[in-house]
Amino acid sequence: MSIHNLTASSCEAWQPDNFTHSDGYSAPNPEFFIEILVHFVPIADNSHLKFKLFRVQQHIFIRDNYISWLAISNMLSQMDVPYHVQPSMIQRISSCALEIASKPSNMILKTIPIIVYVKLVEESQEQKLQDSEAIEEDRYYAKVSASKISVEPLKKYKIEGFGKQCVICLEEILVGSEASGLPCLHAYHDNCILKWLKNSNFCPLCRFQMPTE
Repeated sequence: MSIHNLTASSCEAWQPDNFTHSDGYSAPNPEFFIEILVHFVPIADNSHLKFKLFRVQQHIFIRDNYISWLAISNMLSQMDVPYHVQPSMIQRISSCALEIASKPSNMILKTIPIIVYVKLVEESQEQKLQDSEAIEEDRYYAKVSASKISVEPLKKYKIEGFGKQCVICLEEILVGSEASGLPCLHAYHDNCILKWLKNSNFCPLCRFQMPTE
């Protein structure tokens, strides 16, 4: 099953009604206990389900949007969810977690359980072609890119101390190499962010909005 032919058909997140720790575990700090289930549906082979449990401190999701996006992206990547379908999922999971945590009944809980269900379907070549044509048509009529004036003066600086990950290509920005930073201070490979901003005026991590034409 090729990840390049995948399309996310659904991503849902919710708090289960009944939850108990079978091992009597007590969290030292408020946390989310997240179970991610990914349903892979290939064209020819049988579908299969993959799941994994994650513990994430609540403050990571609540106080820092940048760290929240990185944490969720890391969890999805561990579940073999390709990066190109992650942004809408990250937004959905993050919003759900904040909504659940704000409920009065959950404010006294040290551990808040969340179930995330993702379904990934492999497209047929015919469907892939139809989707590609539809996407190109949508881009023709409703493409929102960052303005050239806002892109040209992107800050360039060298990575020092330790490398960073470019979340667009998922490759490391090596120490000593040059990166491009948006006004929100998030850095990416120069080629990656320039290509991204031609199709979207939002920062891939924090959704900071760049000016449009």
